[in-house]
Amino acid sequence: MKKRLISLVAAAALVGGVAVAGAPQVAKAGTVTVKGDTQATLYGFVWAEYGWTNKVAPGYKGLTGADFANMPMPEDYPGYDVAKKTSAYADAWVTRIGFAFKNEDAGITGRIEGGFFHGTDFRLRRAYVEHHFDNFYVLLGQEWILEEMFSSISVGFTGPAGFDEGILRVPQIRVGTKLDLGSASLDLALALEYEGGAAVSDGGVAVNGYTPASVNRVTFTTVAARAILNFDTGFGAPARFYAWGAVIPVYMSANANFTDESETSYAFGTGIKVPISMFTIGGNFQYSDGATNYAGLSSFQPASYYVNAQGDDEDTEMYAFNVNLAVTPMPCVTVAGEYDYVKFKNDDVFDGTKPDVKTFVGNVKIKTTKYTTLTLEWRHFKAEDFDATGMTTDDSFSGDQYYALYMYKF
Repeated sequence: MKKRLISLVAAAALVGGVAVAGAPQVAKAGTVTVKGDTQATLYGFVWAEYGWTNKVAPGYKGLTGADFANMPMPEDYPGYDVAKKTSAYADAWVTRIGFAFKNEDAGITGRIEGGFFHGTDFRLRRAYVEHHFDNFYVLLGQEWILEEMFSSISVGFTGPAGFDEGILRVPQIRVGTKLDLGSASLDLALALEYEGGAAVSDGGVAVNGYTPASVNRVTFTTVAARAILNFDTGFGAPARFYAWGAVIPVYMSANANFTDESETSYAFGTGIKVPISMFTIGGNFQYSDGATNYAGLSSFQPASYYVNAQGDDEDTEMYAFNVNLAVTPMPCVTVAGEYDYVKFKNDDVFDGTKPDVKTFVGNVKIKTTKYTTLTLEWRHFKAEDFDATGMTTDDSFSGDQYYALYMYKF
């Protein structure tokens, strides 16, 4: 009884002042009843990670946060003398906690989720309400972008170059529906995403007389659409095929001859996942014109647009693909491998050279209990021809990550 009372008080505090109506009639782990017949379910995970790196460029947390990087470090980069040697790190910053809400009478579900990625700070990650009608729903609030399909087998916080969407979660308005096609189902969704042009990268440096342009303002949201087809194959669990597209209108500035200029970036992607007995085969592809940050490079990201002194602009194209295979010889063990590739093209700026990144991923996932999983992963990445971008003079550099992730989901 004492533990239940503590849980109710904690729920009221985290939900943000929603009054507790009283203890539920039937005790359920992690579930409380709040005002207005809304049920709130506590969930989350503990993320404990330990790793070793070699020749890895700084990620979001710098040299100590090696899993927050997906790029190697060139020889001319500051800190290379240290980074080229094996270094150890550990963190639990990705740990999260949240509440999922449901009100059947009103046809409402929702979520409030936060994490500790800033160290001691508790920061909002997801917060939305979803209204359900006859055969469609409307979502309002902050949620993962519609384009994020978690296309890699890697469990790293930062996905492989080419498939680590640099936009993550944004405020949005989403409308969706699910169609029953008998042996298949089709999920359709359309969203207006307030990502502020984050898909358009202004990284990079001046090269060959061109300087990177940056987003000056946004007058309309990103418009994204997605379709997911789940279908029976007769070989095991249902297979999945998806496709998405996004249009990102922005205004860019670079110099006196290119100020507040309208540009429309766009991107699209597709993929398939097919389970066959103990095997699961997958593949994904995405392309962007001017929206290079869909690649999500943690460093050396080429700019989306480059402008010369006369105000002539050139957009950067990006395409990426991956293929993966997972084998589950027993219910508690899965062994998987993946190859990822991403290339950037801007002929006038890069003199016809096309910088690219190759990533090899291998991991073993072991379910130690019903709620906990141990993953051992290795990632090797190699970047080539990035000297064409002017951000380094090294035309070929590579690095490695090794880490163990222990996760408790509740």
